[in-house]
Amino acid sequence: MKYVKYLAFALALPVMGTSAYATETIRMTIAAGLPVHSTGVAYLENFLIPEVDKRLAETGDYQIEWTKGWGGTIAGQFDMFEAVEDGIVDMAYVNTLFEGAKLPLEQITFVTPFGSTDLKQTMATFDKVRGQIPELDEQFLKHNQRRLAISGLVNYHMVSTFEINSLDDLQGRKFGAPGLAANWLEGTGATPVSGSLSEYYNSLKTGVYDGILMFESGIPTFKFYEVAPIITRVGFGSQLTTNITINEDKWQSLPEEVQQVLTDVSDEYEAQLVEATVERAAKGLQTAVDNGATINDMPKDEIAALAASLPNIAKLWATTTDEKGLPGTKMLETWMQASRDAGVTFARDWDKE
Repeated sequence: MKYVKYLAFALALPVMGTSAYATETIRMTIAAGLPVHSTGVAYLENFLIPEVDKRLAETGDYQIEWTKGWGGTIAGQFDMFEAVEDGIVDMAYVNTLFEGAKLPLEQITFVTPFGSTDLKQTMATFDKVRGQIPELDEQFLKHNQRRLAISGLVNYHMVSTFEINSLDDLQGRKFGAPGLAANWLEGTGATPVSGSLSEYYNSLKTGVYDGILMFESGIPTFKFYEVAPIITRVGFGSQLTTNITINEDKWQSLPEEVQQVLTDVSDEYEAQLVEATVERAAKGLQTAVDNGATINDMPKDEIAALAASLPNIAKLWATTTDEKGLPGTKMLETWMQASRDAGVTFARDWDKE
């Protein structure tokens, strides 16, 4: 009888050993200022989170308990960078185009408009420059977070409640413009108003804005054609606008396996998101037309006049950035040369004028 008891105890040992190494649960708060139907946030919800869960489940050592704060329920677009820095959220879709003061180097595409309209090319060029300018990633760490993925938007145009046939038509008009994109209207007679994507629709509807500077895929996603049915193709270029970041204290607390999974899946998120963004942009203008919008092309001579009318916003930015102890001039020169090497022709040689 004793033998039977000892045998039963021995057979139970593996089960008891397994239970001693139960799956560790890690709590993670992830947030975005934009709603879940926006492309970048949708891919967090529908790809990144379930894919991370799937890969962690393959070993069973760790699982993440996610708390999601989409649509500004935890922090808005203008506050998300600080929310990650302070640990209010662990991981976030950060619209870094609004962080010109804290992330000046990140604004390079916004101060060199009228360049590439190919988002994939723009992102590839930026990755190349990152390898030459380490301060690009260091500036995130100074604010207690690290970059996991980057995303951008395909080609900005003017979306308005009135027709635009020449620069004269911009006189006295108010335009919603994100971050340093406001500089694209300097000297045109239009007044740029700093605003966020989530408020543009109502501002157009109520007449606060006469128009907005908008990327192609955002026009159908947010149905701007309902309140501003005139799309004037200008071609300010594709822009790098957003990063997925994670709080550095949180990162350092994570097991190596979880860090690796987050890194790998974030890389795949970036690749899938750019494909989806380009696809949506290709369909976006046609969707707007199907819903009553009118598309006009700004005459080439007017686009040239618009570009020529601007002060050298890139050189001004570079000088100001240099004064902050960051390599603004080096960033500008490196970016412009890398873009030229990739076959990009700018309306102006921002680094040489």
